[in-house]
Amino acid sequence: MGVITKKTGVIFIVTFAVALIIFFSLKFYAESKFKDYVANLPEQMDFQYEDVDIDILSGNLTLKKPSLNIKGQVTNEVIAKINLDNFELKNLGYWDFYKNDAVNIELVNISKPKITYYHNKNVEKQSYSDNLNGGSKKTFQVGTFKIENADIEVFDVDTDSLLFSSENIDIQLSSITSKSSKTSKLPFSFGEFFINSKNLEYQVGDFENLTLESMSITPETSKLSNLKLRTKYSERELSSIIKTERDHYDLSIVSVEILNQKLTFDKDSITVFKANEIIINTPEIDIYRDKLVADDLTHKSMYSKMLRDLNFSLDLNKIIINKGRIIYEEKVKKDNQAGKLEFLNLDATIANVSNLKSSTQPVKIDISSTFMEDTPLEVDWSFDVNDVNDGFIFKADLGLLEAKDLNQFMQPNLNIKLEGALIKTYFTIDGNANTSRVDLKTDYDQFDVVILQDDGKEKNKFLSGLVNLFISKDSKNSTDNFRESDTKTVDRDKTKSIFNFVWKNAQSGLLSAMAGDGKKDN
Repeated sequence: MGVITKKTGVIFIVTFAVALIIFFSLKFYAESKFKDYVANLPEQMDFQYEDVDIDILSGNLTLKKPSLNIKGQVTNEVIAKINLDNFELKNLGYWDFYKNDAVNIELVNISKPKITYYHNKNVEKQSYSDNLNGGSKKTFQVGTFKIENADIEVFDVDTDSLLFSSENIDIQLSSITSKSSKTSKLPFSFGEFFINSKNLEYQVGDFENLTLESMSITPETSKLSNLKLRTKYSERELSSIIKTERDHYDLSIVSVEILNQKLTFDKDSITVFKANEIIINTPEIDIYRDKLVADDLTHKSMYSKMLRDLNFSLDLNKIIINKGRIIYEEKVKKDNQAGKLEFLNLDATIANVSNLKSSTQPVKIDISSTFMEDTPLEVDWSFDVNDVNDGFIFKADLGLLEAKDLNQFMQPNLNIKLEGALIKTYFTIDGNANTSRVDLKTDYDQFDVVILQDDGKEKNKFLSGLVNLFISKDSKNSTDNFRESDTKTVDRDKTKSIFNFVWKNAQSGLLSAMAGDGKKDN
């Protein structure tokens, strides 16, 4: 019995020793093959690491402090630098890898990557796509792919300016599989995902910068905090750079939340964006326009046409704007300050924002705001995106407006000062991309138009008296104290925005009501 036990022990020891030798041999072989693979990467790739650990039993691979520099095939300059704390690959399926030429991995985890990318706009997108796909014929499947605490910077090669940056990025994708679709530039598809990032900066074209304090995206919802979109030049600097007028922006939004969203991609572009609700909290925008710069005479499309011409399908059930503020300044005369219009305490609901051909509901915009100092303003605006004539209805209800409140805009820009008050004004614009009609009725009192001298201070008595000959001082002689407009047609200036069209209609309606007989010709 003792002999058998001794033989058993010897067999066990020999077997264990052989298994140990095989294990370390395979481990050495695997690490050697990995080093050979790294050494034979394309010459555009310089891959380094401090240490590698391959566990052949579990199919795990860990790289310590790996780094990768990638050179462009066209320029031979470094286009990307990637440095990691650790790279982990868990539970690689050997059988599929060696027998079926397929990669099956339970988890890929990338820890604290620092990524710097140099964008060359002169290199065609096809080159980037070819590098991304890499010509690999292997199929693959990854259970979970994680990037933890990443920092990214993207620079413009020509100007060395920062195009994009973000910190503390966390990304997780699940159920990743290789994709054979020829229409997709992404070489894989995935299931659930989430993305979190902080301190995002993005250069939006040549004039504006976008920043975000934080961003969180899941398949169902997106949340953005402290969004800012600002012109990167001062008002004076912008005017000296541009050849035709361009608005100077300063936009800030406390938060944006997108609920029940759906994104569909084809190739590298969005093809469908749907959402049940978008909530925009406390948007504040200051817009400055220097009219001393040459007019931009390009054609301005109506909003219905802009939506209709989008290169992706849009279907938003509702957009809600809470506690907004708009301040618009326009400088017309060199020696005068800019005229100012203010919309405060702005709440809005925008429903049925869709460019789907199957959509039968018009876009409907309801706005409640305080105009200038304390004038209540209600707007009901609707249009059909699928109407090729771009028809729309714009209704406004304006409460008590002291004429002097308009003088901060009228006086510096038009050399006109108003006196009196518009007690109540209603108007409806029925228009399209070319023309409109406006029905306006107003109750006003002691209204005077004061034409100023060239210095913008003294009254031009002759011109003021002449103008007021044609304007009824108040509406008291009219039935129910309202005077009505009798405008025929207002032509749209297609080089101006829709808001200029609304302004022209309101101006035409007021002039007709005050200077006419105060009655509508039926």
